[in-house]
Amino acid sequence: MSVPLLDSLDALPVSVERPTYDPSKHGAGIVHLGLGAFHRSHQAFYTDAAMRAAGGDWRIVAASLRDTLIPEQLNAQNGLYTLMVNHPQHRSSQVIASIQQGIAASLHPEWLLNTLSSANIRIVSVTVTEKGYSINRATGLIDRDCPIIAHDLIHAQSPRGVIGFIVRALQRRYTAGLPPFTILCCDNLPDNGAYLKRGV
Repeated sequence: MSVPLLDSLDALPVSVERPTYDPSKHGAGIVHLGLGAFHRSHQAFYTDAAMRAAGGDWRIVAASLRDTLIPEQLNAQNGLYTLMVNHPQHRSSQVIASIQQGIAASLHPEWLLNTLSSANIRIVSVTVTEKGYSINRATGLIDRDCPIIAHDLIHAQSPRGVIGFIVRALQRRYTAGLPPFTILCCDNLPDNGAYLKRGV
């Protein structure tokens, strides 16, 4: 069964909740690394709720470091997607409009770096699970034997990993006289924030 692209809200049934704000009138303030289902059903949902309540330029540029299909699909839908909640007492469907665009970082690393280096970006949130950081859990430092870390140490201008993108973007911001962004680790492992900090 083919699924129509959600590039217009006009054809949706009335039971689907629509955004209460015009997405095109709000800029991006967040870059998210790790564009998966967890992000779309949690951080993007709550950002959408916050923008419904108070507006602001807090839309999300969401990057997948490996996958190319999800960013492509999101961009074809103007960043819009439907979050469906199945509850024993009720079901609901809501269009989420907080994602401005997706980036396939493996194809467009410079696009992601330029976005991370933008003065408009104030938060970089991350959900890449444990292995995505390339941290040696015994030492708490980067794993220099990891192929991604090895690549990013040699090719700082074209990183592939989370830490490489963050460090290079912070360097660019420093050189440009811009303040650093806040890094917000949203993984389901509570120690990952500290590991990410030490790795950077």
